[in-house]
Amino acid sequence: MDHENPACPLRRQSIPSKVELVRTGHGDPLDEHRFSITPSFIKKYPRRGVFLATSTCAMYCRFCNRRRFVGQGWNPRLTWEESFQRMESDEDLREVIVSGGDPFTLSGKDFTYMMKRLRNIERIQVIRVSTRLPVVCPEELNKDHLRTLRRFSPAWVVIHINHPKEVSPEFVNAIKKLHEAGTSIISQTVLLRGVNDCPHILLKLFELLVALGVKPYYLFQLDEVKGAMHFKVSVQEGIRIMHFLRKNGSGLAIPQYALDITGGHGKIPLDYQYLKRRRGTLLHLEGPSGDDGLYTDDGKKSRCQDCGICGRGETVATMIRS
Repeated sequence: MDHENPACPLRRQSIPSKVELVRTGHGDPLDEHRFSITPSFIKKYPRRGVFLATSTCAMYCRFCNRRRFVGQGWNPRLTWEESFQRMESDEDLREVIVSGGDPFTLSGKDFTYMMKRLRNIERIQVIRVSTRLPVVCPEELNKDHLRTLRRFSPAWVVIHINHPKEVSPEFVNAIKKLHEAGTSIISQTVLLRGVNDCPHILLKLFELLVALGVKPYYLFQLDEVKGAMHFKVSVQEGIRIMHFLRKNGSGLAIPQYALDITGGHGKIPLDYQYLKRRRGTLLHLEGPSGDDGLYTDDGKKSRCQDCGICGRGETVATMIRS
């Protein structure tokens, strides 16, 4: 971090600013309280839920959509058992995103207990651990965390990283350790005005991550959180950046540009529209380099294969046999 430069991208993400006193935006922009099954378990979408394991972070990002919890003395640990019980009784649940706060700020003992409880729920097939700690405080990623990840593998680790300057030697070493622990690693990035709202900055970041074996997963439009609206980039600019990335970057380095609709209405993809017009079955398309192309959209209607995966096919097949 350049302590003398107020425009330093690392400083802007971490040091409070007087512009945060402009109180436009929302305290709970994604209306998470409405989807809270318990104080520490959120279920907004089918088959997956978010477990808030802690309210502690290694760094308090100035744009965090859960900044409402900071300084309130809230301890999710007090409701862990209630949350685990609700997960155990949820017949639909298949995936848990462990968030917070940062799960890697938990003690080794608590982190192991949490992972064991989640793994003991047989219906849970996928566990994601969302973290910023390998970026901002990699020395706190300890042997107990790594040993637990290896023990309860497979697990996904989602790294929150926003700028190439965050790819430090210590970060690279932390990523190496996470790979050695058997985790699959993806990343998420928030598009931030004055930090990374430049296609060249993001392309460099995403290419560095791919070279380390980290797949860029999401580029998020800023959530409309109170005190952070000065970080907002226009959606039009975000789409322009994605157009540049698709033209110049490897497919491995292209995340999904997404917006979580204010008020809890769900996450949607945003992207450049390459389909320009349709005339009958003929599609007029623009390639990544701007050239025009045609595609004949004359595929035949798909039919159910009666495979039984969705449940309907199995029923149909049973009716036919009877």
